[in-house]
Amino acid sequence: MSEHEASMGDGTVAQDFGDTRVIHMGGSLRAKAAVRSQDAGGVDEMSVAAADAAMKDLSGDFHNWMGDEVNRLIAAFETFRDAPPNSRDIGPLFRAAHDIRGQAGIFGYPIAAEIAGTLSKLLDKIEPDYLPMQLISHHVDSVKAIYRNNIRDYANPVATQIIHNLRKAIDRVVEARQKAMAEEARFRRTM
Repeated sequence: MSEHEASMGDGTVAQDFGDTRVIHMGGSLRAKAAVRSQDAGGVDEMSVAAADAAMKDLSGDFHNWMGDEVNRLIAAFETFRDAPPNSRDIGPLFRAAHDIRGQAGIFGYPIAAEIAGTLSKLLDKIEPDYLPMQLISHHVDSVKAIYRNNIRDYANPVATQIIHNLRKAIDRVVEARQKAMAEEARFRRTM
């Protein structure tokens, strides 16, 4: 663990990047089930074992599934990028990013899930006409690289730095757009 990382128990790791702290949730299915089932009287060990076995059986399909999802993200981005500005549909790109955000971590690609999550945030917070195409491209390329290089954990310092940089870029873009919208609203009120 580096000087900027701290173990928080149960496989959870926190990384500090100056003004940003990234928390990577860890832990086994058994630990997560224990947290959720405390009120229900504990963990059903047989159910956890069956779920673990099912996940192991399916794990061979995860890489193929992820490849399909990455290809869908790439195709959605290319369609969005190549469309005339007044006819761009953000929906397919948002859905592709959102699906990876929601499912990639389960299938062993938590870094891709985080990157897709920051892309989803960007697509959700900024109107299509104001989206920075280069920043979207960086997200798509990062997800593609994570998949193609089979990076599955946070031990890769380049991957964690990419996440940090993309988050900071998104925060700056969203903040700048919100300021611009506030200025536009003030300007309209003075007219």
